[in-house]
Amino acid sequence: MQFTNSRADSLVYLPEAARLSCNIIHDCFGDDSERVCDSLLQQGQRTFFELVRITGLRPRRCEHALLVLIQHNCIQPWHSDSSVFYHIRLHSILHRLRYPRLLLHIRDFMGKTHELLSKVLLEHGRLSLRQLVELVSFNLRQREMKDFRSLPDVEKVLSQLLDERCIEIVPEHRFAKKCKEDDDYFSPSYSSPESRKTQSGSHCGNIVAQTPANLIRFEDMATRTRCHSLWRINFVEFNRRFQHKACSATVRTKVDDETNHLLLLLLDILSPREVKDRGQAASIHQADILPMICKSRKCSSIVAKERLKQLCDSTGDLVSCFRDVQGGNNYSVDVNRTMQLIRTKEIEAIIRERFGVPACRIFRLLLLKSNLEQKQVSELAMIPVKDTRELLYKLLKAEYVQIQEVSRTSDHAPSRTFFLWRVDLARAIENVERELFRTTSNLRSRLLHELARERETLSLLECAADKVTVALTPGQRCNLARMRTIGTRLESSLQRLDELLPLFDVI
Repeated sequence: MQFTNSRADSLVYLPEAARLSCNIIHDCFGDDSERVCDSLLQQGQRTFFELVRITGLRPRRCEHALLVLIQHNCIQPWHSDSSVFYHIRLHSILHRLRYPRLLLHIRDFMGKTHELLSKVLLEHGRLSLRQLVELVSFNLRQREMKDFRSLPDVEKVLSQLLDERCIEIVPEHRFAKKCKEDDDYFSPSYSSPESRKTQSGSHCGNIVAQTPANLIRFEDMATRTRCHSLWRINFVEFNRRFQHKACSATVRTKVDDETNHLLLLLLDILSPREVKDRGQAASIHQADILPMICKSRKCSSIVAKERLKQLCDSTGDLVSCFRDVQGGNNYSVDVNRTMQLIRTKEIEAIIRERFGVPACRIFRLLLLKSNLEQKQVSELAMIPVKDTRELLYKLLKAEYVQIQEVSRTSDHAPSRTFFLWRVDLARAIENVERELFRTTSNLRSRLLHELARERETLSLLECAADKVTVALTPGQRCNLARMRTIGTRLESSLQRLDELLPLFDVI
């Protein structure tokens, strides 16, 4: 996600991403939450009283909307001097589109119980360990599965998810005010006479978190035990895993399956270092990685060294080997460069689909050789001048290429001016990102519209005991079949867009 970062309190997000996030909030939490989200996206971080003034909501309704959004990790509160500011977490909102894919990934790699625990966390945003035990046990009893008999059983599953970096503890915050005499939980409907007198006072500005049945305010989470910490899904880790799978798919045609598995293992080992180095190419010593490879692939150290050498030779600049000052081999994986290559190939595929093969050839040429005149582009791409001119201006209108004027005189006369064409890859990536968000928003709106048109028929199917023999008119059956066909196409398109979004997620 790209944004201007001139000031931390005035972030300007992509309009398409902001529109999509507001639609998601409206579908999930209603109008009040959407108004709060839209205000924070447009105005930047604000205090509670500023949000009440901007949204036009009553303090109690604005407070409830904030509580819901904080509980679901859509808003982050933080202190500055004596005020509490609320900052929108746009990525957490957009990740709600990725919930099905995330759960399928957990089920395939870890199991159904881990999927259930992750599903509970996704449904409730953030939970303590005790709340997780109760909700997961209740769901297991409903499904007639083996129940957790004690707290350590859930802790075991939680530890496995934590080891895989699939979940994380909600970051600690220190708040100035503690409520109700050292109690960590209190009912949100409770209101003492003193608090009712100051309902529009300072306590409204100290909203920090809410669980399904309780409002939680912390004085110092650093002193609390693990059972009292709040847990949430680590979406950054899943985005990284999806990007690693894309990197593996890119080199799959150059290497065999065993080498491809070795690349995924190397990426997984380097993930913590990648986080620490903020996406830079992380490296690891051969002595540290060989035992992990031998244990995972069940091979000797000699075979592991040969496979590492084959991986470096086959993947080009993705995996490199270099010697340190002590003469030992170190291996590094440049994920950023590979992701840049993947983004470039996706952009070329989009241009090829929209404008044809000659336009894709022009884009590749300008990407390799910048600042070319129209005649040079025509000669190097072997395309007629007339067709080259048309394609260049089509690409310019779609913001895939840019033009620069270099005048030989001060009057900027066209006859004495060079018009140079080039490709700004960062701008092209941002343009594709905008199109992805815009298309996702349009497809979701169309899908919701189709479901609303057949709401009556769908309600009959939900109420019927036997879905096969339910009494429907011929027109209703025809409309239902049409809706199923359109719905399948729209959902498959949304799934494909969801696979592309993590690739263009540049933060």
